[in-house]
Amino acid sequence: MSAGISDRTPQQALAALLDRYAPQQLLLIGASDFPALAAFKEAHPTTQVAQAAPGPLPAELAARRFDLALAVDCLEHLPKRDGLNLLGGIRDL
Repeated sequence: MSAGISDRTPQQALAALLDRYAPQQLLLIGASDFPALAAFKEAHPTTQVAQAAPGPLPAELAARRFDLALAVDCLEHLPKRDGLNLLGGIRDL
């Protein structure tokens, strides 16, 4: 199976991902906001969005469960070890 190259912009890809999974509990790591998320929040006002800066998750977020976690514009700015730890922590949620 080969992956095709998408014609979507990153914002379109994020919008499609949000529409497909329609999370009720969303964890956003990194970017403070982006157009696809703003449109999704407007269309789904009951969705709870928790936000964290890149790096170790705060204890109150690490103790919660989420339907979807997005790491936007952050992994490429972290040292590899920190990025792997962050992804491992998200996986455990």
